[in-house]
Parts: sequence; C-alpha cells; structure tokens
Amino acid sequence: MIVLSMVMLTIECCAYPLYPQTLDNGNLVAVDAHMGVADYADRSSVVVQRYEPPDYQIAIDIVAVQFSEDYFKEHKNYLHSPYTKLGVRTKCFRYNWNRKSVSYQRYDGTWHDWDINRFNCHADGQPLVPNTAETAFVAAYNMRFYNETMGYNPVLKESYRVIDEEFYRTLGI
Repeated sequence: MIVLSMVMLTIECCAYPLYPQTLDNGNLVAVDAHMGVADYADRSSVVVQRYEPPDYQIAIDIVAVQFSEDYFKEHKNYLHSPYTKLGVRTKCFRYNWNRKSVSYQRYDGTWHDWDINRFNCHADGQPLVPNTAETAFVAAYNMRFYNETMGYNPVLKESYRVIDEEFYRTLGI
C-alpha cells in the first residue's frame, strides 16, 4: 500500500495533462498543478537581475489559477475549464551554468538550492521550481538551461530528465 501511494503521488505530481499547458495565448505556462489549482509562469514578466556568466539571476511572476470543479466532475479534466486568477507572486532564481545548479529565493528572503537528486513532488519538495526556473531562463535568453541534465529519483531509484522534452515543446524551444 505504501508503494502504491508513492507511485500515485508521483503520478499526481506530474499529471499536468489534466490542465491546460498554456493560457493567455501561450504567455502563461503551466509549471505546477494540484487539486484544481495550477501555477503558471508569466513569460512576459521576466526580469534579468544579474547577467555575469556563468552566473545569472532572473525574476518571473507566477499566476495562481483556480479551475472549475463542476467542469472537472463532468469532463474529468480542466483543459477547457473556466478559471479564475487567484493572484500573482514573484519568484527569483539564481543559476550557475557550469554546475547546472539553480537556487530559489524563499518568501523570507533566504536562498535555497534546488536539489535535482530528490523527487520534488507536493508531499516532499518544490515541484514548481525546475519548470519555473527553466521558463524564466528560456524567456530571458531563448535557450535551454537544463537541456538534457539528468537527476536521480531516490523514491523510484532511477534517473530522470530534470526537464522533459515535452515541456520544451510547450516553451517553443
């Protein structure tokens, strides 16, 4: 039962096909979704705060969106569901190109390294970090940061691509 629960959490953490991949003509990109609420990175909001290769710092707005539960009950997805924008928050990321590492700023202003060797789903981490950081980098520089970088999932005991190729297609790169 524990293994089944962990597998279901894994599936739930990555089950974005239930949600629209983009909103607002592609400007908003889905970076996290859970229980009828999704976070979308706003590509038009990107601000490069530091450009000192191999180090970069970029800020991007994240729009929280609530989808209709009535629509979900009828269609079993949120793909064309009515929605309400709940609010906007800004997330800042620091990148080191040489190490392929990303840090994110917490609400209290401290910086935290995002660990590619930890499965970051809702129960255990920061699932929106890699996709949001990648969206910001692509929007700022029109190039991939992680590209084919591999991480390790200790729960499933296997390697995984930090950013899936399908997500890059959503970003148009």
